[in-house]
Amino acid sequence: MEAALGIIGAVGVVGQIFDGCMKAYRIFTTAANQGRDSERLVCKIRIEEARLGVWGREWGVVEGKLEANLAAADWGPPGLYTLAETILSQLYSTIMDFNKLQDRYGLREATPGSVDREAYKNSEDPRSSVAARLRDGLTLRARWVVVDKEKFEVLLEDLGYYNDRLEKLFPPERISTFQRTWTNELLDATQRNVQNLDLLENASSGKYPRLNALAKLKHLRINLDAQAPSKKILSTSELKVPRWRLTFDGATDSARIHGVYQRPTDALKNGQVSEEIPVLIDFISYEHYQDMDTRLHLYQRVDNLARMLHSASNRHPDLHTLDCLGYVDDTAASRYGIIHMLPESIPKSPASPSFLSLSTVMDDNTRRTPDLDARFRLAHSLAIALWSFHSLDWLHKAFYPSNILFFPPPPAESGSTPSHHNLDHPFVLGFDSSRPEHLSEMSAAAQPSPAHLPDLYRHPDSLGIWRQSYRKAYDIYSLGLVLLEIGLWSKITGYWKQKYSSAVFKQRLLSGIVPHVGSKAGSKYRTVVERCLKYGDAPDSQESNGNEKEGETKNETTIPPNQMMEWVVMSLEKLSV
Repeated sequence: MEAALGIIGAVGVVGQIFDGCMKAYRIFTTAANQGRDSERLVCKIRIEEARLGVWGREWGVVEGKLEANLAAADWGPPGLYTLAETILSQLYSTIMDFNKLQDRYGLREATPGSVDREAYKNSEDPRSSVAARLRDGLTLRARWVVVDKEKFEVLLEDLGYYNDRLEKLFPPERISTFQRTWTNELLDATQRNVQNLDLLENASSGKYPRLNALAKLKHLRINLDAQAPSKKILSTSELKVPRWRLTFDGATDSARIHGVYQRPTDALKNGQVSEEIPVLIDFISYEHYQDMDTRLHLYQRVDNLARMLHSASNRHPDLHTLDCLGYVDDTAASRYGIIHMLPESIPKSPASPSFLSLSTVMDDNTRRTPDLDARFRLAHSLAIALWSFHSLDWLHKAFYPSNILFFPPPPAESGSTPSHHNLDHPFVLGFDSSRPEHLSEMSAAAQPSPAHLPDLYRHPDSLGIWRQSYRKAYDIYSLGLVLLEIGLWSKITGYWKQKYSSAVFKQRLLSGIVPHVGSKAGSKYRTVVERCLKYGDAPDSQESNGNEKEGETKNETTIPPNQMMEWVVMSLEKLSV
């Protein structure tokens, strides 16, 4: 009893009400299958349950830290703690009001006596018998059936309303990350179950566009993965662009070049049936002597990649990629080309606008180092991009500075050059070796960058004869190296020596280079870099969940990649100059 009372005192009333709300939610979300329509409605409740669960975790409600965290956030007027308690109490009362569930929300007992009316009556007040409920758990016998779907939609609207009000307790700059967190958790929970993903897609339609867009992309990803290579695709792909419609600019043997696409128009314009638009083309090479089956697998992968990237930036801007217009089979050069549209901010003229990679920007000694706040924003954007790819179970496999591009605006009429590069709008490309996480076959290895060095940006365990199958942890390692370079504003190639193996080079970075990040970008940024580089290592150095204070011993238990990326994004978001 003393232990239970101690927990109650630490958690506080709000924590107890929150715990009751989560348990009450599970009365609905663990219900048995009641048909397709009911599954869709239950999925809508599961969305609201996830929103509330993430809200409580982010504010530390269960640990009794809500009041302290609200005060530390320095956001909003006084009384936010009382407001949170009031909203949670209203939410709890809504779910636990037996009469309201029947009369207002269109529910009834599945069979007489299948709902424990007495337990509902005793639990109506979230503040009553809190010690007993916390000790024994909220155990209700409840089997509800939806008899009036219109009324039940009212319940969903009310639950969403309370979550919306709780969400507004976050500072405005944190709301986007909060929304990304519960969105990615819901997507992660579906795993690769198409039926559950279809339910999530339908349940989020209209109300949660971010979730709906990612659910559709993941659904597409899974459907494409399930397609067996077929010769039919050689003639039926809608995204294949004839070679004669493309004109290449610059060195034709480069892996990434500018081009001009003769896009057909619906009507005759100025005597023309097509218009010239500038494009960016990423090439994937193949050996001309490969047999048909091998080529067919690669062709299928290129077609799938184009379908995934087609309008991807419009459907989900967090991916930070360019829309794919299609792809071309450049048979004469034994390569396929992924054709990217340029950013909307770039004028659509045939003249080829310049693009710069992050590597090129770092090598530019004619301009000063970008301000630290600009580098923090860049790091945050790139972490969001990788987190979004992973939410689709999509491995990038080449998250390198050479695949992070910027499109500077045309020179001003005055001819003046900015003192530093603008890092506000990065684009992630380089999908030549990307693949779904659960794909059994090995995809092509990414081209090293730069070409004369080993693949320094890949995890040592993903290289060599005994390499492990690529996984999300290895993408996070690559992100850590990119963040290291952004923090130091110096490329890691400058620290590599011919005698280093990839494993030795990693340890050299961790012991000799990473410690210097603190003096350049602060201790919190350095911690993010270090934990990204150590994430996924052997148990004696595995990553923790990021909740330790400075100087505390790390928890050696590995956390899921989704939660790791959530911590990385949130940690970078909180950095300020």
